[in-house]
Amino acid sequence: MTQAGYSSLAAVLMGAASIGAADAQDGFARQNRDGIYAIDITTQQGRCDRDYHLMISISGGRVSSAGDTPMEASGQINQRGIVDLAFQRFGQIATVTGMIGMRSGSGSWSSTTMQCAGSWRATRQS
Repeated sequence: MTQAGYSSLAAVLMGAASIGAADAQDGFARQNRDGIYAIDITTQQGRCDRDYHLMISISGGRVSSAGDTPMEASGQINQRGIVDLAFQRFGQIATVTGMIGMRSGSGSWSSTTMQCAGSWRATRQS
């Protein structure tokens, strides 16, 4: 991994830790995250579109696409809010990691099939 890769990883981990700590302080760390979330995705490396806006549904820790989202979302969010997802469309796959709390979350994404990477932010809609 390059120095830039380690810096990016460290930034994601620090961001995830701060979101987790804020949730724990507010008493949300073990509460239900079920609901609809708007996801704003930004490309920071590669030639993918600069921005994507998607919707996901979380139910019992399982994640699926919601609304008119053009990509299929699948994966899970554990009780501590750790995100392990994939978005798939036309054989292209992006893996997504990070943290999500009761109202918001953030993290990073990458795709070896599209040769792109970036960050994401989530905001709970319902």
